Amino acid sequence: MKAIAKVLMIVGVSVAGMGFAQADTKLVAADDVVTSDICVVAAEGSKMKLHKAIKDAGLSRDYVASNVQCNDMPIVEFVEQYGDNVASINRYITGGEYTGQLISQVTAK
Repeated sequence: MKAIAKVLMIVGVSVAGMGFAQADTKLVAADDVVTSDICVVAAEGSKMKLHKAIKDAGLSRDYVASNVQCNDMPIVEFVEQYGDNVASINRYITGGEYTGQLISQVTAK
């Protein structure tokens, strides 16, 4: 009976340890530039929060799509690589031009 209890204890500790090891990665802006905040908000996957962040920064969606760089990559590519709700966020940023694949160039309107 003691052997079964030890095995169950080891299995329980192992499973709990795996849960801690697979904790979600949290993106944090490296500086206090408004575009860094927009990158982080975009990667988090909430269109409403992204809309508010862009509006609060005094920028337009077209400007963000064409000019904002996150970790030296266009914002659409950054969201594609690190974001949640990728298709929805990138369609919002590009005004519906995102098709599920990286866009080589976003045209200004």
